[in-house]
Amino acid sequence: MRVAARRGDAGVRLRVCVPRSGPRWTSRLRVGDSDMPLTAVEQAALGWVETRQRDLVALLQRLVSVPSVVGDEEACQLVVADAMRGCCDTVDVWEPDRAWLDRHPAYFHQGTAFAGRPNAVGIVRGHGGGRSLILNAHVDVVDPGPAEAWTHGPWSGALDDGKLYGRGAVDDKAGLAGMLFAARCLRDLGVSLGGDLILESVVDEEWGGGGTLATLHRGYTADAAIVFEPTDLDLCPAARGGQAFRVTVPGKGAHPIRSYDGVSALEKAIPILAALKGLEADRQARLRTPLFARYPVFAPIVIGKISADRIPSKVPETCVFEGLMGYAPAETYRQAREELERCVGRAATDPWLRAHPPVVEWLALNKEGAETPAGHPFIRLVAEAFGEAAGRPPVVTGFPAGCDLPYLRRHAGIPSAVFGPGNCTVAHGSNEHVPVDQVVTAARILVLAVLRWCGVRESGEPVLPAV
Repeated sequence: MRVAARRGDAGVRLRVCVPRSGPRWTSRLRVGDSDMPLTAVEQAALGWVETRQRDLVALLQRLVSVPSVVGDEEACQLVVADAMRGCCDTVDVWEPDRAWLDRHPAYFHQGTAFAGRPNAVGIVRGHGGGRSLILNAHVDVVDPGPAEAWTHGPWSGALDDGKLYGRGAVDDKAGLAGMLFAARCLRDLGVSLGGDLILESVVDEEWGGGGTLATLHRGYTADAAIVFEPTDLDLCPAARGGQAFRVTVPGKGAHPIRSYDGVSALEKAIPILAALKGLEADRQARLRTPLFARYPVFAPIVIGKISADRIPSKVPETCVFEGLMGYAPAETYRQAREELERCVGRAATDPWLRAHPPVVEWLALNKEGAETPAGHPFIRLVAEAFGEAAGRPPVVTGFPAGCDLPYLRRHAGIPSAVFGPGNCTVAHGSNEHVPVDQVVTAARILVLAVLRWCGVRESGEPVLPAV
């Protein structure tokens, strides 16, 4: 393939000559009010994806077939690293530094070590003059539970009615397969990028985010990033965060025949639970941003576990409840924590609770939120690539779950978006699956976004579209 650059008033265009023996495509898709022709190199890349869909599916099946339950990711990371060696210029495999992570304010660990839990990063080197891009996906998955709960085996990668089944199929190995596939496309077509393309396969997303933080410690950064999560192909420049918490409400135990001598901790907990529900409603009205307008409750306070005394006939001396507090993208975890702690304190107004105040504890699971402005040039570029690759504009919205985007955005200042095939509502459950057609569509979008963001280099001159 021979590529030449031509600069005109409308920005930079590519003139690409494709050998007669190669494929020829003439796609022209409308995005918004613009009618933007695909360059020949873009057509060739999209055609490559179309003709190798089976390879993409096979790659995803291979990744699903290797268990990588959080805490035991090494075997699958070795498969990933081997795939990177076939499409990247350099590959870096290392175990995160637990001592450094323990000192980082954003890391809330689950008490596990990182021995045998390597990250894998592959780099497609740019040749200068372009913008760099991180593609980030996590290899770790949650435990699949009992095999009998699955219609297809949790590590089967079975295809059924257009869906691919298995633990991690949607969260997050579809994104991992897509980024490896995009790099292989560039290598097979001989495309030379202007900026570096950095592929990050990280561990520990499900527990503490240590894998992505460790990439920053290793020195990996870029001009922009895509963090793969199941967004149903929505483009999400913002993600909310959240942290688990525990509230212990004290009481005074008593035998039922002298219940009047006791103080029921369960009854004392009721006004605190009501106050937390009120705080949730207040936060939705006060902190909501346009990107989360579609969600009636975008930063929930959910109580998932409550316990009192083990003996049903006793006045309980302690009531303990645990839940999750959702964070808005713009707030820090410290700000959110202080709000909940003040709410619990204000609800403890009766004489008993003033003398015996409830105790709030913050548990290890913690993810901050973050946001990149929807009008940022990177978000606009990805949205345009989406429209041309998918034939429709993307839904630009917020991601309603915790993920690793905030580590890149908050702690490295990298403009970032969450994106990927499949719906997060089927993640972590039995019969987890991802629609194959979305996996292919995501790959088309990704390839086009990479070409346009990083730029194509030929004859010593970088070619970058205007943004």
